[in-house]
Amino acid sequence: MVSDLVALPVLFVTLGAVGLYTGWTRRRIHARMVAAESTAVEDCTSPGVVELEGSATAIDDSFSAPVSGREAVVAAWTVEEWDERGDRSRWREVARGIESPGFDLDDGTGTVAVAPVSRRDTAGKWTQTVGVSAENGVRIDDTMVEFATFSVETELAPDADPPATLRRLHADHGLYEDTGSVTNAVDIGKKHGRRRYTEGVVEPDDSVYVLGRIESLSGDDAPFRPEEATLTPPTDGLFVVSDQDEATLESKFDTAARTRMAAGAVSVAVGLVGLVYLIVPR
Repeated sequence: MVSDLVALPVLFVTLGAVGLYTGWTRRRIHARMVAAESTAVEDCTSPGVVELEGSATAIDDSFSAPVSGREAVVAAWTVEEWDERGDRSRWREVARGIESPGFDLDDGTGTVAVAPVSRRDTAGKWTQTVGVSAENGVRIDDTMVEFATFSVETELAPDADPPATLRRLHADHGLYEDTGSVTNAVDIGKKHGRRRYTEGVVEPDDSVYVLGRIESLSGDDAPFRPEEATLTPPTDGLFVVSDQDEATLESKFDTAARTRMAAGAVSVAVGLVGLVYLIVPR
């Protein structure tokens, strides 16, 4: 009987550990933002990690976001699948991506190019993507795109014929297409294999924040000129693009870190007290 009851405090400890870890990752993101030098483009006189805010302009042509088809200079998205196995029903993230052909950032004092980005992460049929630490967007490896609005654009029923844009997205990610289930004949509500697509975009002329490393394209011997430089992912750190300003982002990640770490600590403490109560002889 005691062994059955132990599962509950163990669950509290596990959930608490997850909360502590996700809070710690957000604390690290917040620390990087605070440590970076917030500056104007015209004041960038040497290579290094900087924060810049300005207006996003397409360098050549903008591209169509893969889910919504909206005109964009940056797009990030996730694909989730409704999963019913055993006694569990949940949305399982099966793919995510970040795409940008590159764009110019103009803050009124000057213009600097932001490097192209292409990041993708795809899960298998029985797994899900991991390591997500964006609050309202997508993070893959050293790149994170954070939005004010990151909403579900569309949902598809199992075995539905997707539009051409989503077929291309499926092909790019190598997503399997056998999303149906024999249980769907008797399912009520969401069907196993139903997919939903969430997307956020930075459109041309949107305000944009970038945390990255500014590097000269003219070589080390030439004078450093921002108009001849590019913003790229730092060699050791996080490349952040957002349609929110610096103050909003720093506040968001500071609050998220505090909340998750506090909740995690409480959950671990409750779980440990429960384990001691159940295991220690009285």
